[in-house]
Formats: sequence, C-alpha cells, structure tokens
Amino acid sequence: MKLSGLPLIAVALSLSACGGDDSGTAGSTATSAQPVTIASASTTATDAATSASNASDATVTSAATTATAVYPILRGINVAGAEFGNTLPGTVNRDYIYPTKAEIDYYAGLGFKIIRVPFKWERLQPTLYGPLSTPDQTALRTVITNATAKGLIVVLDMHNYGQRGTGAGFKTLYDVGSAQVPEKALADAWIKLANEYRYNSNVWLGLMNEPHTMNAATWWPVVKQLTLDLRAGGLWNKLLIPGTAWTGAHSWVSSGNAAAYKGFNDPTYNFAIEVHQYLDADSSGTTGTCVAGSGARVADVINWSKANGGVKLFMGEMGAGTGAQCGIEYRDMLNRMEASGVFRAWTAWGGGSWWPSSYPFRTLPFAWPNAATPTPHMSYLLEYVNK
Repeated sequence: MKLSGLPLIAVALSLSACGGDDSGTAGSTATSAQPVTIASASTTATDAATSASNASDATVTSAATTATAVYPILRGINVAGAEFGNTLPGTVNRDYIYPTKAEIDYYAGLGFKIIRVPFKWERLQPTLYGPLSTPDQTALRTVITNATAKGLIVVLDMHNYGQRGTGAGFKTLYDVGSAQVPEKALADAWIKLANEYRYNSNVWLGLMNEPHTMNAATWWPVVKQLTLDLRAGGLWNKLLIPGTAWTGAHSWVSSGNAAAYKGFNDPTYNFAIEVHQYLDADSSGTTGTCVAGSGARVADVINWSKANGGVKLFMGEMGAGTGAQCGIEYRDMLNRMEASGVFRAWTAWGGGSWWPSSYPFRTLPFAWPNAATPTPHMSYLLEYVNK
C-alpha cells in the first residue's frame, strides 16, 4: 500500500499507491456530460462474448478451460506519477505527471511487455457523470499511443482505493457503492474513458486500486455489478478485478475475498483477479524490508485459483528493497508466480521519474536520464524479464 516513501517533489502533496494480445480498432470517444446509458447485461452477454473472442485470452469461455490454457507470463512496471499530489484536481507537471515517452521507451527497451498507469478519478472526471477532463484524457491517450507503438500492454489503473472525493477540493471521501458515489458513477467514468479502446486488447482496465474501507460482503456486490455494467456498456477489454483489504495476495482467503468471489460473472470471461504483495512485516510496502518466509505469501491465492478452475491472476504491485533476505524472498515469490500457471502478468512498483534515489522500489536509474545503471530493485526484475 506504500503510504510512505513518497517522491521528494510530492512529499507534502501525495498519497501514492498502497499495498494474446491483438490490437483492435478504436471507436469514438464518449465524453458527454450526461450519464452513459447502460443496457441490461443479460441482453448483451452473447454479443459481448462474440466481440471478445477477437481479444486476448477471450477464447477462454469457462473456468474449466482456463485451467488448461497456457499463456506466457507478461512482466512489467508501474509507471507512477498521475496519482501523485493531494491537490485535486491539481495542475499536470506541477502536482502530478503522466509517463513520458522516454520512460516508456526505457522500459520497453529492457524487454518489459506491460505497464500499469495509475491515475486519479477526480482528475479524469471532475464531476460525477460529467465530461472527462480534456488534458487528462489527452495525456492518457498519448501514453497509450506511445506504449502500444512499442508493443506494450497498458493497464489503466483507477488509483482511488475504493473511494471518491467530493465537495470543495474533493476532501470528503465516500465509498464506491454509497449513495453519494454510486457504482453506476464509476461505470460511467470507465465507459467514457475506455470507449475508444473497447476493441483494443492491448488496453486493460484496472477497475479500482486497493479498496480497503469496505469488507468483502460490501465490496463484491459493487464490483460484480460494475463488471456487468461495463460489458453492457460495450467494453470488451480485459478487466482486472480487485478484492478488498488492499487486495492483498497474502490475505485473499482470510479477508473474505475468496468466499465473496463466488457468483462473479464476466459474460466474456476476459478478466483476471488483481492482487498486490509486498514483503515487509505487514505487507504494506511502507518499507523495503523483507521478512523471512514472506516470499511464500502468494501461495494461498495460487492454491485458491487452482481450486477454482485456474482463475487467472494479475500481480498489480510488488517490490523489495536491498539486502540478502530481500534477494531470497523476492526471488521466491517471483519463482512461485512464474511457475504457477495461473499468473497472467506482473507489474512491479516504483516506475517513474519522481521517486527519490532513497526510495527502495525505484526502477529508473538513479541518474536518469544521464546514466543507465539499474537500481537494486530493477536488478532483481531483469533476472526474469527476458526469460
């Protein structure tokens, strides 16, 4: 969850992140100030399945077939910046920043195949059900253009922790699914953002970063309905479905996420469960330390996946600091994911140029852009990236 260790430029401004693939054609952009009309999911399921059959992994139509499907694991980086800053909406390049072409080219050049791009809902869509912010929509479009030109998959990550700010300065937070921030409002934002990429299988949708203020019994009805609404709204992209409790891999079963998943339905079966995992004492990612045995924290979610027909998993965030113990534990966790057969992809935390050199998860060279020596965190990742 990483509530400390923020980039120097954003220390007083930011609550940062916490602990095949064929390209399609783009459609028109839905940015109307009116709410998006969502059709009944039951009447669109057949069309959704047909459309998604052209996209990555969409030939998988049941949990049983998922268990035997084999895909190469995709390895990548979170390129942070657009979620930085407590000033909302703020000013781009002062309070927050989007990934640059140079950063994207660097990661692609190393062999990474996927990037996760965090952003804030309040910036993208300042008014619930309203139009999208033109500067932010344009910035994300540029990121997608630059990344897909390099053959990368882009995960659009709504980095809001299951909540949305309202009122002056967006200071009053309400949970998604509340009367103040209905699930339909989140569906509206996603449909307006992703409509132009709806047939592009190189754009994945990270529906919500790390919900944690709701228990599983409250959160899962929200995300189940959101999935149906996005499919009914015409989006065929791969959806990344988070649990509550910071969507921790280590607590997937104990938090109630595993039990609450029962009955989840994506009419296209084009989704993965998103989990996060850090290796410090409380799995928060607030330090770069690694405790003995922490590499095994992914075991329970892997076992759960296999017991449920091989539900695909996506490791949205992970990281480790320096030292012998971190080397042992990080490699153990990576080896478990790589060998599992159920992890579709992973994206390590700590990309982007606003992290200070003291940040343990930094992945850009310390002297970026004037030197290319990998950071300690990057050195771990490079052991796997071109396997």
